Parts: sequence; structure tokens; C-alpha cells
Amino acid sequence: MAIIYRTSFVQFHHESAGATLETEWLDFANSEQLRAALAEALRLGRHHQVQGWIGNNTLMRTIRPADQDWMNQHWFPDFAKLGVRRLAVVVSQDALNQMGIDNILQRASGHVPFDVQHFTEISEARRWAAAADSPARLAAS
Repeated sequence: MAIIYRTSFVQFHHESAGATLETEWLDFANSEQLRAALAEALRLGRHHQVQGWIGNNTLMRTIRPADQDWMNQHWFPDFAKLGVRRLAVVVSQDALNQMGIDNILQRASGHVPFDVQHFTEISEARRWAAAADSPARLAAS
């Protein structure tokens, strides 16, 4: 996977063969950083027409309640329009982050028209997310 975006707290990987985008959180992101990074992730997701999305939260720390609300009210509705077919969530080592992500996904269930699976291993998450049936692969069949 190629790194296509990088800051001190997040990097994004793209795999064209599997039409996937991975958001790899490296550290705590304040509200401004989190929201800007997620907006950029949406832009890159649209640009690359991704079918699989990996939220690699292994090193991500707590997401503030106000940011959880923002994600549910603003980010997830736009994310749902991308055409993603599979969202692989790699569980954080931070218990508060795990609870926050679970809360976000539970509240976003009305905006989630795709499969969601949780993983502890990034390699399994990548394999599963890349298995989404993309139009290019369907046309090649």
C-alpha cells in the first residue's frame, strides 16, 4: 500500500488493486486535526473511488464526545455516499477509543449501507476490505 497522505497523527494508505483506503491513526488528534484529516480522507476516497475502507485505530486515542457527535451528524452521511462496500475497523489499544468508536458506529447504523467488521490484526482487515466487489473486478469476471 502506498502512503498518499501523512501528518504527525495520521497517515493514509491507498491500494489501487483492492480499491481500498486505510486511515492509520498514529496518535491523539485534537478536534481541528481530526476533522481536517477526516475531510481529506473523504476527498481521497472519492478521488480513488474506493470500495473498501480500513480504519486502523490501533494507536488512536480518545475521540472527544463533541467529535463523535460531529462524525455522526456530518461525516458519516458523506462517507455513506462514497460507495464503500466494506468498512474494516482495527481495534485500538486504548479502551476509551474502543468505546468511542463503538458508540460512533452504533449511532451511525442508519448511515451505514455497507458491511462493517472489527479486527485485531491489520493484515486480516486489509484482506477483508480488499475483497469488496468493485465494478472493475465485476467487469473483469
